[in-house]
Amino acid sequence: MVLAPVALLCVYLGGAYFAGLVFLAFVRCLYEWVRMAKKMANKWKVILLGYLYFLVCFGLFLQIRYQTDGFSLIFLLFIIVWSSDIGAYFAGKYFGKTKCVPKISPNKTWAGVWGGVLCAVAFANLYTYYVLPERFEPIALCFVSVIIAFASMLGDLVISYVKRLADVKDTGSIIPGHGGVLDRIDSLILATPLMGYFLYWGLI
Repeated sequence: MVLAPVALLCVYLGGAYFAGLVFLAFVRCLYEWVRMAKKMANKWKVILLGYLYFLVCFGLFLQIRYQTDGFSLIFLLFIIVWSSDIGAYFAGKYFGKTKCVPKISPNKTWAGVWGGVLCAVAFANLYTYYVLPERFEPIALCFVSVIIAFASMLGDLVISYVKRLADVKDTGSIIPGHGGVLDRIDSLILATPLMGYFLYWGLI
């Protein structure tokens, strides 16, 4: 309730506020990654991989925001990732029976996956219809939403897999009741490069 409004305000203000937010998130995520990597074999390779992963993703996050309509695009990314998470949770809770990756994340089901994708497509179209009606074609937006929704789920699985390798429950404890910063934005991190890719090639 406290961190989300502050983060959104920094995204809205842009400039040094947004850059500062991204830098702090980058440093904290890297710290949590290193903390887990120290418990693994080949820890230096894992640390380097994490550094490159975060550097690319957070760098693209900055690039997207500093475009002409950057705030609207960043918020579209938020809408897709958040609605995917919410849709996956409720679809999995009420309809989920078949597990999709039980060894990595026992609670994830195929119903949750498709529920998350459908929810992401629906809310992305609603948002762009009212906020960015001239920029997006519905068919292109549906395609983009599906790909980004899958990427966000994969991002969550990547961090879940790393936590299992490190034998930790959460990436950190900086957010009471929610774990670390990486626990909160793992889906967003991997979704960002896909958003940047689509923007770069003019697909959206």
